[in-house]
Amino acid sequence: MNRRTLVEFITGWLLVLIGGIMTVLPLFGVMNIKAVFILTISLYGIIHLIKNILILSFKEYSGFSTSFSSLLVLILMFFLDITEPWNLALLLFIWVILMSLTKLKESDYYHDRKNKIWLLNVVNLVLFLITGIITTLNLYYTGEVQILVLGFFFLINGILDLMDPLVAFIISNNESTPKEKNKKKK
Repeated sequence: MNRRTLVEFITGWLLVLIGGIMTVLPLFGVMNIKAVFILTISLYGIIHLIKNILILSFKEYSGFSTSFSSLLVLILMFFLDITEPWNLALLLFIWVILMSLTKLKESDYYHDRKNKIWLLNVVNLVLFLITGIITTLNLYYTGEVQILVLGFFFLINGILDLMDPLVAFIISNNESTPKEKNKKKK
């Protein structure tokens, strides 16, 4: 597993962990949607920023775009009261749209390099959009339900982010296997 795949794999698991923790927060009485949303978006941006710094030598910059999207939503939170469900839904929708543009650009990057992972990225983009829109439409309940819905959204998003490095790892192992067999024959 090369460095880029390893860093993306660890990042994906961290995002799954964040989503998983969010889904159990209501069990512990955490109902402050503003604090949870700010912390989650901040962690998401910071994790992707660190990921991109670690894989800078691979000339992929989607992590910077993700961090910028998270920062923009954090700035917009100063102007909107996210304890109102409409404002929370609006901010999440803005974040989903910005992230979709990032994911689309990443798909185009892979497509330009004739890497078959671009198909997976397109499927991930569509699934991300569907879950983002469904989540946005279901944020009109109590704080407990909002945190739970957002937790499932970020859990699904983490799983989708985890698919890229897993498929890349599987493809690289399948491509290296015939080479290793040829070396053994010689």
